[in-house]
Amino acid sequence: MRIGVTPGKYAQQLYDALRRRVEVQAEVVPPKSDGREYDLVVAVDDENAPEGAKTRRYITHHNAKTSSWDVVAARHLLPGAQKRGTKNPIAVPLPVTNPAPNRSTQTGLALFEDRQKQAATEMLKAAGHQVLNINDPDVGIVVDLSATMSSLERLRQAMSQEKVVIAMASNPAATDTIRDKSDGRLISTHSELIELVDGLINNDFERQRLGFEARKATASTSWTRVIRALLLEHRRGLPVLEHSSYLAARKRWIKRLGHAHPWKSAEYVNDSYLELGDQRIDVSHLSRIRKLSIAIAVSGRDPYSSDS
Repeated sequence: MRIGVTPGKYAQQLYDALRRRVEVQAEVVPPKSDGREYDLVVAVDDENAPEGAKTRRYITHHNAKTSSWDVVAARHLLPGAQKRGTKNPIAVPLPVTNPAPNRSTQTGLALFEDRQKQAATEMLKAAGHQVLNINDPDVGIVVDLSATMSSLERLRQAMSQEKVVIAMASNPAATDTIRDKSDGRLISTHSELIELVDGLINNDFERQRLGFEARKATASTSWTRVIRALLLEHRRGLPVLEHSSYLAARKRWIKRLGHAHPWKSAEYVNDSYLELGDQRIDVSHLSRIRKLSIAIAVSGRDPYSSDS
């Protein structure tokens, strides 16, 4: 099967994912090529595909003008795909890759570029907070005050760097990407921002937990998954997408441990052991972040918070 990839921002990632598939001959093709030479051409957003090519597209933002929305990068784009005539659009989260950070989530604060940035910066400075450049290595908390739509890429890039993203609950790109209190924070009004920022700066464990979970959430997708979806045809139904609750660790416990699920009712003792009847598991050697996740999973609350 000969598959072409249109030149563009993600061409190399798509090409590499195609090359890993058996019986696929992949190549990056210029727009002026004869599209009939290919069994399929894959493209991203509004990239130009060769004339005559059967094309399937991966849509990463709501402003894409093409009428072909076959696979989308977030659930809020699914209705747009259906309006354009795609009967069974597929949602695959936008993959992002960043090297593992060499430091835990820092206390530095930055804001995404937005019409609200200047007013928000003044409000944060008035509350005693320094607002850093978004690329400053000390930034561990990023604020996105866009109320209607944001760039999926910048949200996921920040999360993949173990930064805690605070965004508006009215923003569909943010609510598709962030699970409040699980891998980021969502707010309803700007007035909530100062208290939330204060809490994250002063609570190292919560800030680092959210950063850890944010990176983990973005790692759940890949360009291989995008290619798999682009190659699917005649798929029926929309994907069933689970919303993580505040206790995301509890859901992972049930799903991943299976037969060990009874341990969810275990007792967490002295920050070192899990006890269930006459059985005991030593977890004292684990990192503080890992132990915190276990404690929340079995007890349903943060043992280090003031109201535990």
